[in-house]
Amino acid sequence: MDEEETIEAYAVTDSNIVNRLTSFLGIPFIIVFGWLNNKYVSVFSVEHNDHRLVVLYSGICPVIKNDRLRITGKMSHGGKIGVYGMIMTAYNIENLDTGDIYEKI
Repeated sequence: MDEEETIEAYAVTDSNIVNRLTSFLGIPFIIVFGWLNNKYVSVFSVEHNDHRLVVLYSGICPVIKNDRLRITGKMSHGGKIGVYGMIMTAYNIENLDTGDIYEKI
């Protein structure tokens, strides 16, 4: 049930920005030499259709509670990540209060 949708909603929580490890490449030579590859993920929730909707954005997206947002992304069930109900994986977030636009390229 991945359907693309654009919603306008108010943020219920501040965004939580997490630095997530995506891969490790290394060479074992007595000790391991290598490097880590990581990326940022922003998580927050909005009020949508009288329910709280969790929004995931792959990147840095600072949102403050009560910001008015226009979010475009795909809706899906949150069971894979342990969320009961629907989640939205966003690729475009526009903060209508500040005019900032966050777009996944």
